[in-house]
Amino acid sequence: MKTRVKVLGAVVLAAVLGGAGCAGSKEAQRDVEAAVPGLSQKREGLVSNVDKDHSRIEVKDVNNPNAPEAWFALTPDTKMERDGQLVTWDDLHEGTPVRVSFEPAAGDEKTYKVEILTGEKAGEVKARAEMQGK
Repeated sequence: MKTRVKVLGAVVLAAVLGGAGCAGSKEAQRDVEAAVPGLSQKREGLVSNVDKDHSRIEVKDVNNPNAPEAWFALTPDTKMERDGQLVTWDDLHEGTPVRVSFEPAAGDEKTYKVEILTGEKAGEVKARAEMQGK
């Protein structure tokens, strides 16, 4: 009986993951990632608020206009960089295009990495934000 339950669980998991993979869309991948606690996620957007007193930044997602702005807690373990070079709090300002790698959490998200975007990617993020009226 236990083997039958394990096989059934594996088949269901494969069907769910296989179905999301067949869809081939970024939205499907995000839905699967969001449904699995502890799985790292990414958000691209513009910094809308920098709260140095509480070591956090607020970012508006430009890929999902309906998503609310989210706060990301920055700890001494959070890696902050631009073009592979380490940066500091002084490099984060309102309107800075960023990619944040995080793990969903109650309250502020647990942030692993903040990348300040430059060049073409920064331009894309800013253009999407303008299209959304941000």
